[in-house]
Amino acid sequence: MANKKVVLRWFILPWLLFSIIFTVVLVMNKKPPYRLDSFPDLKDVDINELISIDKKRALSEGVLNSRNMPEFKMGDRNVGILLIHGFTASPFEMSELGEYLNRKGFTVYNVRLVGHGSKSAYLDRLSYRDWYDSLKYGYFTLKNSCKKIFLIGQSMGGLLALNVAYYNDLDGVILLSPALDILDSRFDFVPIAQYFINSIQKEYSDTSNLKEYYYGERSVKGMVNLRYLIEYTWEHKDLLKKPILVFHSKFDDVVDYRGSVKFFNEVSVSKELVLIDDPKVKHILSSSLNPKKEEIYEKILGWLEAMDVKK
Repeated sequence: MANKKVVLRWFILPWLLFSIIFTVVLVMNKKPPYRLDSFPDLKDVDINELISIDKKRALSEGVLNSRNMPEFKMGDRNVGILLIHGFTASPFEMSELGEYLNRKGFTVYNVRLVGHGSKSAYLDRLSYRDWYDSLKYGYFTLKNSCKKIFLIGQSMGGLLALNVAYYNDLDGVILLSPALDILDSRFDFVPIAQYFINSIQKEYSDTSNLKEYYYGERSVKGMVNLRYLIEYTWEHKDLLKKPILVFHSKFDDVVDYRGSVKFFNEVSVSKELVLIDDPKVKHILSSSLNPKKEEIYEKILGWLEAMDVKK
C-alpha cells in the first residue's frame, strides 16, 4: 500500500498535472484557425440583388427589429461609407452616425454582422471569418455605386474594417475604440471557459436600456473568435496601406486605449490619432451614448472631405 502511495504521489499525479497544464497552454495559445483573403468579385452583381441577399440572411437568423437590419442610403456624393458595429451590437449602434453622414451627402451602408441583432446563441456557431465574409454585400454595394469607399468600425467593427483594408480596395479607415486590447484580464481565459459555459452575462453596460439592439450576454465561443480576430489583426498589421483616423477615450471601460496607441505607432501609413481625455466618454463613440458625439462627427466629416479631394 505504501509503495502504491509513493507511485501515485511522485509519478502519476505529477504527470497528470503536467498533462493538464500542457493542454491548457496549448488551448490558450491556439493560433487563429482561418486565414482571411480578398472578397470574391461581385462587381457585376446589381446592388439591389446584393442588398436583398444581405437582408434575407438577416431574416433567416430571426432578425425582427427593423433597426437591426442592414440598411443602404444613397447620397449625392460619389463617396460610400461602410459602417461596421461591434461585438454583441447591431446596426442600430452606427445608425446615428450613418444618418449624419448621409445628410452630408455620403452614400451609406450600415452592415449587420452575421449572428447579431437576433439571439446571442447564433454567435456560438459562427467564426471571425463569417463576420468578415458578411461584409462583402455592403462593400460591393458601395463599390458598384461609388467612386471612393471608406470604412468606419466601432470596437470589433474596427478590427474587421482593418482586415477589409488589408485585402481589398478602399480609400481609408476610421476606427472608433478599436478592440485591439481588451481590459478585462478574464478575457484571456475564454479558450478554456468555452468548454464549461456557453455565455457570460454583462456585468456593466451603458446599453442596459437598449436590449432590443444589444445582447445582454456574451457568447463565450463568440469571445474566443473575437480573441482570434484581435490576434489576427495584430499579426497582419503590415498589410495595412490605407490612411487611418483613430478615436479612443482614455476612460474606455471595455478596451484599453493604449492598444490603439501601440497600433497607431506601429503602422506605416498616413494616420491621425484622437485621444479623448474626458471621464464621461466611455467605449461607444458612434451614438448618443457618447456626450462628445457631435465633435467626433465633425472631425470625421472633415477627415472624409479632406480624403475625398486627394488624388
